[in-house]
Amino acid sequence: EQQRRAGAENADLLPMVFLCAGCKRPVGDTLSWVANDEEAGCILLRSESCAPRPAPPRLARRPLVTQLSVMIETLFCSGCSMTLGNIYRCTPKHLDYKRDLFCFNVDSIE
Repeated sequence: EQQRRAGAENADLLPMVFLCAGCKRPVGDTLSWVANDEEAGCILLRSESCAPRPAPPRLARRPLVTQLSVMIETLFCSGCSMTLGNIYRCTPKHLDYKRDLFCFNVDSIE
């Protein structure tokens, strides 16, 4: 009984991994969690993955796009090319909390 409870407590401490909804590749985890933005339908992470890997990055980035004083990079899965979200590089004051964070659309990840 004690072993079962200890195992359940340890499971609560393990990070949750976010997967691309298209091809199920890992794209991030809760160890880099910053916040969620329910209004925009996204979660904000400090990085796309915390695990070291010798392979090329799992996420690819498109060039910066400028829209009304906002500079963003679009994140897409390098496995299936599904659009996963954005990185805001330059923001107006009301979007400063998103600057340089990985903003994953909740509909694009599992």
